[in-house]
Amino acid sequence: MDNNWTITLSPTETRFKGFVPVWFKNDYPVFGNKGQASDMLNIDLTDPNVLSPGPKPSDFTGTQPTTEISTILNFPTSTDPAYSYAAGENIIYKLLSSSFTTSLGYPKTLDKASVTGEDITDIIYYKGNLYGFYNHSGNAGDIFKITGSVIDPDWGSTVPAGAHTLVYAPHYSILAGDDSVYITNGRYVAKMADDSTLDDIALDFWADAQASSLTWNNNRVYVAVNRPSNVADIPTSNFNQSGIYRWNGSSTSWEGDPIEVSGRIGALYTKNGTTYVWWQDDVLSSYSGWNTFNFGYIDGGKLVELRKCKGSLPNQNQVCELKGYIAWMSESYIYLYGASSSSSTVDLFQYAKTIHSDAYALANPFGSLIASSYYGGTHYLSRFTGNTKSSSYNTKVYPVTGAGIKGVIDMIQVEFDKLATGARADFTLTYDKGESTKTLESIIYSATDSTTLRKILSENKSIEVEDFKLDISHTNGSEANPVKIRSILIKGHYITNN
Repeated sequence: MDNNWTITLSPTETRFKGFVPVWFKNDYPVFGNKGQASDMLNIDLTDPNVLSPGPKPSDFTGTQPTTEISTILNFPTSTDPAYSYAAGENIIYKLLSSSFTTSLGYPKTLDKASVTGEDITDIIYYKGNLYGFYNHSGNAGDIFKITGSVIDPDWGSTVPAGAHTLVYAPHYSILAGDDSVYITNGRYVAKMADDSTLDDIALDFWADAQASSLTWNNNRVYVAVNRPSNVADIPTSNFNQSGIYRWNGSSTSWEGDPIEVSGRIGALYTKNGTTYVWWQDDVLSSYSGWNTFNFGYIDGGKLVELRKCKGSLPNQNQVCELKGYIAWMSESYIYLYGASSSSSTVDLFQYAKTIHSDAYALANPFGSLIASSYYGGTHYLSRFTGNTKSSSYNTKVYPVTGAGIKGVIDMIQVEFDKLATGARADFTLTYDKGESTKTLESIIYSATDSTTLRKILSENKSIEVEDFKLDISHTNGSEANPVKIRSILIKGHYITNN
């Protein structure tokens, strides 16, 4: 009988992967696939060849935001230079890839006559103009339009055919495949068929319903509707009868039966013909201090759950794409879901984190993620590039016991890219149900050692274990020159357990 065992994490065998299933329920999980992580902070798995720290947030330069930024336009509206826009409360900002710009009089103040408290929830670029949707102190909403440098604050209620105020509710918009704009409008979906007409009640739901998100797929508008519209309406119940509806954009009603959801729906997002959904089964969980939600997709008339997640339920302005991955923000954490190639397995991993604790909007208009956040009375917009030192990766737990035997770890060897000045990664072995830990050798740059294969546990320092996980930290390393790990080899043998 061969008493030796080996665990290899490498691109050619079992590569480094994303979270184990339901990673947040147990900090010492055995359940999961080889190569998955029990926990992580700011890790980049988009290159399947290496395990690398995720990007670092850097605040935009130029005129700083004075308001909460609740929406960021997800594409540039021009090139050379590339511009995009962001907005929140009563201010509209114009963006370069890493700075605010004051061209054409930006930032602009939204000021509708006779009301106060203008609060923008979304913006969209349509037929060469910027439109925005907002609520105000008149217990209603409206649409502004910016043409060139001129802002019309009440365009929606005064100018287009069918001019009307909007409902006081969150407004999210999409530019659909039929070249129309659709907007959530309380119990309704509003429609701009061109830049001169508005139907504020194009699709009508129940009096206690609220449209929460929109997307376009299969030549149809998909509408997420929560009912009752607010969990506060049912403070002693966990039940919401929500649904996702298909609509052709012109009929007075939706098509067929909705996908019924006994819970609360956040965002919808369509990628390559698949519509993804974020929804919460327990609508009171956000009030109990235990936030969880589901991430999945629409398959015919049902939702298929892909992963369970923790944190706040993402809204439509907190979802985008990066490098072919679906990205979303939950609280101040940014997650990616997808595969690095068609031959790779699909992963969920925590990719980046805003510097500041309260986060609002996420987008990718310039090729790297940008996010808005708030801390200590100051608002921020940050761009994610390079690498952060605030990064760690903990493997799942590997049991090495059996009937009458236990394991001994004899050697751990790490392969990595060539190091540069300041590079460092620290390793800790956690074992025996998490009751014991051992600090292993660190990988540290040295001008006299150019090797890219080192032992962090040598054969003469073996450790008896029942189970174990390996924890990796980049905290003491370098943002400019991080350690990029290519493989980890763990070798051991079995002994009799008396």
